[in-house]
Amino acid sequence: MSLSVTLVILGVYLLLSLILLPMQYSYVKELKKMDQKRREQGISQNEMYDRMGFEQQQLSFNAQGNPLFIGANIFATILYKWKHK
Repeated sequence: MSLSVTLVILGVYLLLSLILLPMQYSYVKELKKMDQKRREQGISQNEMYDRMGFEQQQLSFNAQGNPLFIGANIFATILYKWKHK
């Protein structure tokens, strides 16, 4: 694979990550709220996921584990931490 093709693929992935950033940012924000509630209730993270419905578990798994979302997740986490210092 030539260098130009690699750069095009990386550029497209970066663009896709930036397009998905608002969606992933709101997801990270909701995860932080859920984590705060979990801590207030004194339950473990595994218990929290066990209490979730099947649909919510699948959405969470897809949003965290899909390779297309890795870049957007990283950018969203950085943005969240930067905004909430």
